[in-house]
Amino acid sequence: MLKFFKHFAIYGLSSILSKVAAVFLMPLYTNTLTQKEYGVMALVIACKGIIDLISNLNIHTGISRDYYEEGVDRKSLISTGFWSILFFSFVIFAGIYSSRNFWINRVLEIEGYETVFLFMALSIPSGSLLSYFSILARFRNQPVKYAFGSVMQVLVQIGLSVYCVLILHTGVVGIFIAVFIAETFGILYFGILNLTELDFKFDKAALKRALQFSLPTLPAILAGWADNSLGQLMVGKFVSIEKLGVYSIAVQLVSVFTLISVALNNVWYPYAYEHYKKYDFQTQSIRLFEVVAYILLFITLNLGFLSKDIIVLLSNPSYLDAAQYLTLLCFSSALYLLLPFVSISVNITRETQYISYAYGLGSIINVTLLFLFLSRIGVMAIPIFLGVSRVVTFAILETYSKRKTNIKYPVGPLYALLGASLLCFCFVRINVETWSNYLTLFFLDILFVYFLVKKFKTLDFLSSKFRLNMK
Repeated sequence: MLKFFKHFAIYGLSSILSKVAAVFLMPLYTNTLTQKEYGVMALVIACKGIIDLISNLNIHTGISRDYYEEGVDRKSLISTGFWSILFFSFVIFAGIYSSRNFWINRVLEIEGYETVFLFMALSIPSGSLLSYFSILARFRNQPVKYAFGSVMQVLVQIGLSVYCVLILHTGVVGIFIAVFIAETFGILYFGILNLTELDFKFDKAALKRALQFSLPTLPAILAGWADNSLGQLMVGKFVSIEKLGVYSIAVQLVSVFTLISVALNNVWYPYAYEHYKKYDFQTQSIRLFEVVAYILLFITLNLGFLSKDIIVLLSNPSYLDAAQYLTLLCFSSALYLLLPFVSISVNITRETQYISYAYGLGSIINVTLLFLFLSRIGVMAIPIFLGVSRVVTFAILETYSKRKTNIKYPVGPLYALLGASLLCFCFVRINVETWSNYLTLFFLDILFVYFLVKKFKTLDFLSSKFRLNMK
């Protein structure tokens, strides 16, 4: 477990820079871009999500699943994945670019932002290749090299974003140009890092096996896109792009949870595939689940109680409504980060269709409720029904996990997460005085630390480590 958290920390630190940078670039963007431009950016990103779904057929997950299997020719396996993703992503790019007028004028209705759409389309093959190469780095147990490449890529993106938006005054298009160039840099770095693993080999059997694993998960990814992005598209088309711009601030701030998500996914799946046959895997899985859940609880409390202050600090008072959305998004985001634990049984048994069942049902409920209530409740409907969707998905996968692998994850942390999110929402909604906010958060943090010390016997662990080192 110590090795798990060591790699978790390295991957986490590399992802922290990108998310922290994105958050602290918000003052630049919110004071340079209009709310409409912010909304356009959210629409294009949401559109890219559904395009990414079909651009690589999620092949990298099938390649990853077989990486640790005995007798596998890894060089042939990795090369097959590379050539397949390269082919599919460029085919999709060609199709999207040739039909760009339909997407720009009919789907997104963002006339005048053709260049933004072009660079979004270019990032389809670049993003697919970068994702695949970076995954190889983590499966080859290269956390330090992975972290270095990720940090350098982020620095390139930040520098170009600032230069384009502040110096060249390119507007929102400069952000997408910076993303594309940074992804190209990342491809070169990670490509060189994995160059010895690539060849002109192509194994049809390996591709077929990877697709048998990955294709059943595509509906789940589609459902995830519907949960995360369809609501934003509906706001942009049926409410207003300006309202979407405000909501996107909350989405960007809640992305702080991805600081854990990137590190967790980079470590959890390789760890699980390598250790699932060991006798203590169930115990370790539950222990890791609890630790991650309580980390998410701490983030939820602090991000929720400080939401207004953070928004004013990083943007301006015209975006203050985002604080309410942010507090509710904390719960759904935290629950989403716990889904890899309850879905690992499905991945191990290769019955990945259950992932699609779980995500699909949750998404259907979410989209149905949005169509029924978005016009009545407004933007607030998105985080509320997103939370409902995540609860349904979690419940289905957790039930499967208990039946197939007898891993019973505790539900106590989930109730705590929901309670923390609702408490933060109430404090924001009723406009509690700032000093009361800080005082309440201070006492809650103290209680939280005390609980963790008692729950995980932290002092006993540190004491035993100290005595061991003394010897």
